[in-house]
Amino acid sequence: MGQVLDIAPLRSLVAVADCGGFHRAAAVLHLTQSAVSQHVRRLEGVVGGPIVQRSGRGMAFTELGHRVVAHARRILAAHDAALADLGAAEEKTLLIGATEHGADVMLPGLNDALAECLPDWRVRFRLDRNVALADAIEHGTVDVAVMLDGSGWDRVNASGMVPLKWISARNFGCDGEPLPVVVYSEPCTLREPAFAALEKLEVDYQIVAECADLSGLIAAVRSGLGIALLPMIGRLPDGLTVADTMPEANRASVFVRGRAGVDSGLLATVDTAVRELLNDDRPSGTMVAKTSVKVSA
Repeated sequence: MGQVLDIAPLRSLVAVADCGGFHRAAAVLHLTQSAVSQHVRRLEGVVGGPIVQRSGRGMAFTELGHRVVAHARRILAAHDAALADLGAAEEKTLLIGATEHGADVMLPGLNDALAECLPDWRVRFRLDRNVALADAIEHGTVDVAVMLDGSGWDRVNASGMVPLKWISARNFGCDGEPLPVVVYSEPCTLREPAFAALEKLEVDYQIVAECADLSGLIAAVRSGLGIALLPMIGRLPDGLTVADTMPEANRASVFVRGRAGVDSGLLATVDTAVRELLNDDRPSGTMVAKTSVKVSA
């Protein structure tokens, strides 16, 4: 039997081309980096020459490599189309990373929208903090991430804007200074907006708790330790309310980012769904109960 271009090595090669390297390709394919390298070496044995070569600290395709990638794309397209036509295609999975903020509102709506737009895909979510999601996008361990920028600076490229409000326990009261504040531990894009808002008001404050995740922060605020600045997406958790005597802070930006090599159509579909959710004019169910926090400017 003559030489054969196997599907798995071809898929690894295309992933290397789309993701810009072996490490990211391995993460996307859920393979080890050595397995992807072996696939490429197997193809090189078939075509009789080098497909990739070192370029500085990275890699680049040879002229032969570019030709192999072009053929690989056509072969994989025909292969996958045949499986789909025969009803034997594997279920495609889209892994979306998202922050915990407003998950009870964002995720069901996003899941419903994507189920309608992408009926052939199974959508899975990973909830994490911004810094972890940025790392996941960089390394290709999630396909798309819905991220939050508390500074709200880049509004032009944002998928939407959400208000930042001070929240507290329902029975919280603070008549003097310093004002007790609950914040996320570093790194976090909500810390600086909180500090900037307080310093603009010339408020004396002290950090009474630093939390690694949203559940810890909510628990600290609900217990009455202090107030916290959070994006308002949907309904507040039970036991919390908006601190109505605290001035409004800046608005936060919501961004949709894709890993290297992610299909542009998938990325655009997620971005459109997020934009529509954030711009939905229907009542969000945000609690209107107020609490009083006295601040001396």
